[in-house]
Amino acid sequence: MEVGSEVEVVDQFAVAVIALVVVCDVANREGGGRGVSWVLGLGHCGELRKNFYKTTCRHAEQIVQNITWKHAASNLALPAKLLRMHFHDCFVRFNRSMWEVLTGRRDGNISRASEALTNIPSPFANFTTLKQSFASKNLTVQDLVVLSGAHTIGVGHCNLFSNRLYNFTGKGDADPSLNSTYAAFLKTKCQSLSDTTTTVDMDPGSSVTFDNDYFTSLKLQKGLFQSDAALLTNKGSSNIVNEMLRSGKFFTEFSQSMKRMGAIGVLTGSSGEIRRKCNRIKMRLSFVVLILSLVVLRTVRVCNGGQLKMMYYRRSCPSVPFIARNITWSNVAANPSLAAKLLRLHYHDCFVRGCDASILLDSTQNSTAEKAALPNRSLSGYDVIDEIKTKLEEECPGVVSCADIVALAARDAVSFQFQRPMWQVLMGRKDGKFSLASEVTGNLPSSSANFTTLLGQFANKGLDIVDLVTLSGAHTIVVTHCALFARRLYNFTGHGDADPSLNPDYAATLRTICPLPLNTNTTVDMDPDQSSLSFDSHYFKALNQKKGLFLSDAALLTDSNSAQIAQVLQNGPIFLARFAYSVKKMGGVGVLSEGDGEVRQNCRVVNV
Repeated sequence: MEVGSEVEVVDQFAVAVIALVVVCDVANREGGGRGVSWVLGLGHCGELRKNFYKTTCRHAEQIVQNITWKHAASNLALPAKLLRMHFHDCFVRFNRSMWEVLTGRRDGNISRASEALTNIPSPFANFTTLKQSFASKNLTVQDLVVLSGAHTIGVGHCNLFSNRLYNFTGKGDADPSLNSTYAAFLKTKCQSLSDTTTTVDMDPGSSVTFDNDYFTSLKLQKGLFQSDAALLTNKGSSNIVNEMLRSGKFFTEFSQSMKRMGAIGVLTGSSGEIRRKCNRIKMRLSFVVLILSLVVLRTVRVCNGGQLKMMYYRRSCPSVPFIARNITWSNVAANPSLAAKLLRLHYHDCFVRGCDASILLDSTQNSTAEKAALPNRSLSGYDVIDEIKTKLEEECPGVVSCADIVALAARDAVSFQFQRPMWQVLMGRKDGKFSLASEVTGNLPSSSANFTTLLGQFANKGLDIVDLVTLSGAHTIVVTHCALFARRLYNFTGHGDADPSLNPDYAATLRTICPLPLNTNTTVDMDPDQSSLSFDSHYFKALNQKKGLFLSDAALLTDSNSAQIAQVLQNGPIFLARFAYSVKKMGGVGVLSEGDGEVRQNCRVVNV
């Protein structure tokens, strides 16, 4: 089958599907049911069957047939397009009932262009490749030859066979297996190798009639594609071509092969879904949460930090936001990498004991503090917090907590690029009096964590799956050391192999940056799209190209819901709006209020 697209067919065929949904939903609801999607999802044991919709939508096949016939009557090219669509993944009933269609399929919710070229047989394929491609779908050589007979209707674009006319071996020659008279005719239609618009009938003289003339043409060496001609290069397939010269034999075999093809990898029972619109997946819960959270962005309270307030220091120290912003912006202007560092400091603080500035405390003779734990040893930005604290102590002694300063500095550091506050910082946090390195590993998500672990750790902090994916987007401005992901490049399973979930071209690039033996000082941008100093949605674009640097990044694509969220967050405005909500929510995790903590005079030590 020719690789390409027939988008207009989707629109025409959608009429039938819409009619089905309307009729069947009405029928089910009037009958006390709960709609077509509810009824079809129960008790079918994963099998296709005849008259699947007999009780749930008894007019289904008739509706599809009537609408398809209507369009086919006014567009003789439509049968080929619908048949080709079925070959590329749909279902069809045209002209007359040529074969029995078993029904009960469910719709998939993932569609990737990258998978089409690797799975759909190419028009340039030789017999061995074609045979392997069909075998991978549990189809035989018989099915290969018989289904190729679908080329009896439809057209092919010049660029998919013109190499056979002008430059078959790279020396300006024609394909000797192509009938020379037919080749001369094709040259009048396709006058260059670069012609991508002109089309030619795949079955010369019979392209709108479904018959076995394709095989007659094939025997005359008039198969249009190399994949057609390839059927004559193998004795077994060539014998099957001869059998198909009998029309009765072809129609019988074609109906059987189509039924076998129509059962490839079908989703049934509770797998997949039933789409309301064929060109869109259903909006899942994660998307509903995502959109609703954006709608209520200005009114929602941070549930874990309900005691926090806007303008908390309005009377006691009204200059807090201005002092924090000015010092932070001045430092970020001189060192743009500080944006990532101060945001990371806020994240590492909140995930251990809550947002209580315990990350700032130095170790003592009797206690090793959080900042000394291995995951925190690369943290920096402490000097900016100290600078803000010093200035505020001069302005308002003993009033502003270090925890609030950390939250403000993180927001202002990211906001410098936009020259406006990117989210609200509710304030009123108190500083914790304890900081233990031993608590870090169990609370702070690891760069090698799988999805289940990540989701559990976020849930422990009152954060959900949307927060998990969204806050991972902070990696758009982060750099990391080679040692934290090198296993994905060199020894993923212990056999010197690379992680197959990592884009191989990207992995090759990373190996040039992080060669063995590793240099512990070498760093890599986590956003590979040359935007590591720009807070944007490029992280998600890279992630969806399998360029997430950590295992914890790649893990976001291993769950269907988080993968869908990662798709949506490729949209810049949506990401920025959702990040504002999630980081504000994170900023309310485990906050200490009056009586539970203190306002440190020095952010590095507890008050005496």
